Amino acid sequence: MADTFSDPFEGLGVRVELVSTDKHFRDVSIGLYATENAGVWSYRIRSFAKYDGIADRIAYLLAGMQTLGGMVPGEADDSVRFACGGEHLVAVRRLFLQACKEKPDTAPIKRELSMWDKKSEQTVNAVTAGQGAYVLAMESGESNRRLGALRNAMVKLADAQADELVAERFSFDCGQDHDPLVGLLLQAAPNVRAVMREYEMNAARGVLAAPGSQD
Repeated sequence: MADTFSDPFEGLGVRVELVSTDKHFRDVSIGLYATENAGVWSYRIRSFAKYDGIADRIAYLLAGMQTLGGMVPGEADDSVRFACGGEHLVAVRRLFLQACKEKPDTAPIKRELSMWDKKSEQTVNAVTAGQGAYVLAMESGESNRRLGALRNAMVKLADAQADELVAERFSFDCGQDHDPLVGLLLQAAPNVRAVMREYEMNAARGVLAAPGSQD
C-alpha cells in the first residue's frame, strides 16, 4: 500500500519569521518561509489553521508585502520576492511583521521616504542616490550627528552596507533601489532596539502550530 502521508512543510524552505498570535485573524500562528533557487530568494507565508478565511488572510499579507516593501509575485502562486532577487533577510522579516500588523479593513499604504524624528525634532528624508544607495538628510538642510545614528539603525534594519566615508549614507549590496522598503524601515529606525528585541522574542516562541492544533 502506498504511503499517502504528505509533509505539510515540504518545499516551504526555512522558516525565517513567526507571528505566533495573529491578532487580526483568530489568534492563529503564521510563518514566513524562505527558499533560494539559482540565486533568487522567494518567500512564502503559511498557516496550518483550518478556519474559513485563512487563505484570504494570507493573500492579504502577500499583497501587503508587495505594497509596503515593493516586492513582486514569485513563481509560486503564494510567494513573493524582491525584483532584484536578493535575500534581504532582516528587512523582509520586518516587512512581514508590519504586514501582519496592518488593519485588514483597510489597504496597506506605502510609506514615504521621510519621517518625523522626535529626538532631533526635525523631518528626516532618505534621498535616493542610485544603484541601491541612500543618503539621510534633515529637511532643514542642517548637518546633525543624529543622522549618523539613524544611518546605523538603517544598516541593521535593512542589512545594508554603511558608507565609510559618508556618515549619512548606506546602500544595498544588490545595487538596486528599494524605495518602498526604505520608506517602511525608516519609520522604525528611531526604535531599532525594540525591533531587534521583537525578532529575538519571535525566534524564541517555538515552531508554527501543526494542523489540528488550531481547530
